Amino acid sequence: MFLLFSLKEEPQKTSKPQHDIFVEAETVSYGDMQAVVTSSGRLHTYNELVVSSEVSGRLSEGDVAFRPGQTFRKGQVIAKVLNPEFPLSVKARKSRFLQTLASVLPDLRLDYSDSYDQWYRFFEQIDIEKPLPELPESLSSQERIFLASRNIISDYYTILGDEARLQKHNITAPFAGAFNEVVQDPGVVVNPGTQLATIVRTDLYELEVPVTMEEVKLLSVGDSVKVSTDNDLQEWLGKINRIGAVVNPSSQAVSVFVVVNGDEGMYDGMYLTARLYGSMLNDVMEMPRNAIFQKNKVYVLEDKTLVQKPVTIVKRNPQTVYFRGLDEGDELIVEPLLNVTGNPNYQILR
Repeated sequence: MFLLFSLKEEPQKTSKPQHDIFVEAETVSYGDMQAVVTSSGRLHTYNELVVSSEVSGRLSEGDVAFRPGQTFRKGQVIAKVLNPEFPLSVKARKSRFLQTLASVLPDLRLDYSDSYDQWYRFFEQIDIEKPLPELPESLSSQERIFLASRNIISDYYTILGDEARLQKHNITAPFAGAFNEVVQDPGVVVNPGTQLATIVRTDLYELEVPVTMEEVKLLSVGDSVKVSTDNDLQEWLGKINRIGAVVNPSSQAVSVFVVVNGDEGMYDGMYLTARLYGSMLNDVMEMPRNAIFQKNKVYVLEDKTLVQKPVTIVKRNPQTVYFRGLDEGDELIVEPLLNVTGNPNYQILR
């Protein structure tokens, strides 16, 4: 019995058939691509000014309501400081100046006949309701001494100073904007130096975004920028206005300042995303970041076999990288591969 059992043939073992594994791949081909740096930051108004009175008088509204949130256009009168007595005193001083000038015209005609016509035209151009015209030029030394002795020149510049002070009673907007804060109410008496309000610019904004030291080398002042909300429902165009020269010690980033024209839906303090279009990267290719392992290695398919090769990373993007280092024509695996063991056959998924 034992002999018969030992003579039985063992069943023949069959090897399992080797299956093909399909992977996503792209043929390596290099070209020129523009570097795009993505970062986020808060939007701020380009200008914020504290408006103070330079003269004394009673505060009054101008062309617009003197209230927080009220908008205005550049050049509009946003507030007035009323002092009815001062304009009258300026007119009275101009009238006295006319009298003095009229009294010296006969002497100018006799002693300085060459310049008499200029002074007579100057006299005729003076209107107490309008700013003074410019003084005649080419005064001789003796003529200047004569006019100074009659207080013509000193009175002229005193009136010019009064006219400049008179213009300060109307406060005009230096830019298109809005009242951010109003400190004084219309009707109160104000003095020089009294703070009236804070205004912000609404036709121009600035976005400050942090950029890594590696990426800031790819940017220049004047480069184009696309600014958008987080959900990309609104988008605006801007450009790089300034690039910081100091690295933030905590984030190790450099601040880049983007200027954007004001538009509807844009508010001071809102959080926006910026796509900064920098310099061109020559002879590079883009691939997914998750196709890289061990910092700079990728898989290349050669004769149905995976081969590890190193690459040179030129720029990192949020989801992709630009790289060099492989031969053109190589089949680059562009998907993450886990547990690569054994020696199966790999096929490209077309």
